[in-house]
Amino acid sequence: MPRPAPTRRSRSRTAALRRGAAALLLLGTLALAGGAHAQTGPTSVQLILDASGSMFTRLPGGQTRIAAAQDVLSDLIAALPDRPDLNVGLRLYGARTNAGDAGACQDSALTIPMTGVDRAALLNTVRTTRPRGATPIVYALTQAARDFPTTPGRKLVVLVTDGLESCGGNLQDALKAFRERGIEVDLRVIGIDLNDRAAQAFAGVGTFVNTRSAPELAAALGQATAQVAPPATQTLPVTVTLTSGGNPVTSGPTVTLTGTGGRATSLSPAGGAYAASVPPGAYTATVKAATETRIFAGLTVSAGSPNRFTFDLTPTGRVTLTVTPAAPTAGGRATISFSGAPAATGRPWITLARPGDPDPTYLDWEYVTGASGTVTLTVPDDTAPHEARYHQANPDGSTRVIGRSAPFTPQRAAASVTAPATAAAGSAIRVGWTGPNNPGDYVTIVPASADPGAYTRYFYTTGTNPGTLTTPPTPGAYEVRLNNETSGRVLARTPITLTASAYAVTAPTTATAGSRIQVNWTGPNNPGDYVTIVPRGAPVGAYLAYFYTKDANPGPLTTPPAPGEYEIRYSTEATSPNPTLASTPIRLTAAAYSLSAPRQGKAGTTIQVNWTGPNNPGDYVTIVPRGAPVGAYLDYFYTRDGNPGALTLPDQPGEYEIRYSTEAATPNPTLHSIPFTVTP
Repeated sequence: MPRPAPTRRSRSRTAALRRGAAALLLLGTLALAGGAHAQTGPTSVQLILDASGSMFTRLPGGQTRIAAAQDVLSDLIAALPDRPDLNVGLRLYGARTNAGDAGACQDSALTIPMTGVDRAALLNTVRTTRPRGATPIVYALTQAARDFPTTPGRKLVVLVTDGLESCGGNLQDALKAFRERGIEVDLRVIGIDLNDRAAQAFAGVGTFVNTRSAPELAAALGQATAQVAPPATQTLPVTVTLTSGGNPVTSGPTVTLTGTGGRATSLSPAGGAYAASVPPGAYTATVKAATETRIFAGLTVSAGSPNRFTFDLTPTGRVTLTVTPAAPTAGGRATISFSGAPAATGRPWITLARPGDPDPTYLDWEYVTGASGTVTLTVPDDTAPHEARYHQANPDGSTRVIGRSAPFTPQRAAASVTAPATAAAGSAIRVGWTGPNNPGDYVTIVPASADPGAYTRYFYTTGTNPGTLTTPPTPGAYEVRLNNETSGRVLARTPITLTASAYAVTAPTTATAGSRIQVNWTGPNNPGDYVTIVPRGAPVGAYLAYFYTKDANPGPLTTPPAPGEYEIRYSTEATSPNPTLASTPIRLTAAAYSLSAPRQGKAGTTIQVNWTGPNNPGDYVTIVPRGAPVGAYLDYFYTRDGNPGALTLPDQPGEYEIRYSTEAATPNPTLHSIPFTVTP
């Protein structure tokens, strides 16, 4: 998506302030160019976890995506080395706002800053993350660029996601946010069970790997962090104490710890307890007695922790759970009432699962308090039998299921979409729908052969019926679909044929590089349509200067400062990468540039500089150390402000150059320069 080029801040008219600010700006520019590959200094790592509603979808082995991600991230965090130069933070997106609600596309927060390694806070936040929202990947990465320091050191972002950007962002804009701050970041994207279209969307964006199981996810995460934060390799002692009726149980039961990937360790009786040494990570404990097997989930073994757990085997009364309605809508909401809960020692919670799922399995969940009450949970978009479960929470962080509802089976709701049978490609159409209006339900238009869960432009059903869709710019056979975001299932569909629209751009065949031209266009003028100029043969979606068609016809374009062969394109943001719908060639000839000034001057004094050039918006004259990176600047004046213009010389004597530059391209190119000596 095109974005306006950053503009230079207005100058102060106080010379001292101007020199000080300019010196800082130059230092920042030099740090970007000269320190881009420096690996000295501390290591900063930001983990970004997808908490969108679709993370409750099950992996092929039955485990939910969020559970796999939590286990594997817990393993990583528990095994992080204790190093004073290591800083690890955690950012979540989709954890606070339901998809389709206001603010869902800005739902991203740095929950743990990159200041040292707060292992306890990282583990607690990962384990208690509850998915609910959209997938604003680009917004999260753009915010992450602001989290990192610009000081030297290694910088790594590890993004764990199960889907595509759902808020219209362009991944290249996210990378640009890091570049604009002078940050060289190692971006690692780890997909969880992505389809081919989603996986292809990350091509060329950092390092990408797709995983389909917890072991694959663990391997990818370990590889992503191996160079900057290799895990500690030691095993840690673990002690488990069993009690019943307030008395210790020192023999009889067996205790087994099972970690991510199924690794199991039997604990041996030792001094009235059970003990073993295991690698750091997330575990589930299985306690087998003569008549009953009890499961305690949610254990984390980590460095700096006592790793002592106490499991109470005292028989407890079962908590009664009732689901209303008895046959809730698949993908909808259900109310779970509970009663008979014991006094809580931790934070008990209620979740949904299939009757045959292991005890640690969970779907949507909520904390509860008191002996009785109600919660409302999102029902899976699935017609298999399910049940509600009450998890008792223990002070050591472990949980145990002590109540289950009668099984219930979600039911499908009738759904349909209505749309025109034909429409122009790139036009706006109205679409009506009927259906359950579940959280995350949305209407989109896709090629008829697209996979379930695919989308282009879309609108959420919440509060919108009928809604407006902008059709793709390419003619052909399509479908308008009503989808559920969490499951990716198509609830309803209707065919639509898109016919070709008329597109054209008209502009001069030649122009001066760096000049301003007028461009006429023909097209549907849909939201997001724009006209730009790029080098001939540039990749689809590339852009330099541009204007939106809604703003003018003809519209103004400032041509690039370098002569050569270019083309003017009519493009749209309706799909990614932004397609070229019409184009016309243009040849740019060299502009005349010159600078006239004294060859030397005293530090801190002011000189007059005459210039020759096209005087386009953003053209300026500056002084920089000789050989400084392109785009560097100290004191400067815009050519539009006068000829000659005034430059205040740096306070530091040495060899410099005066440059004629422009903001029309990034980094601001040098179009002409002359040498200059600053004397004491």
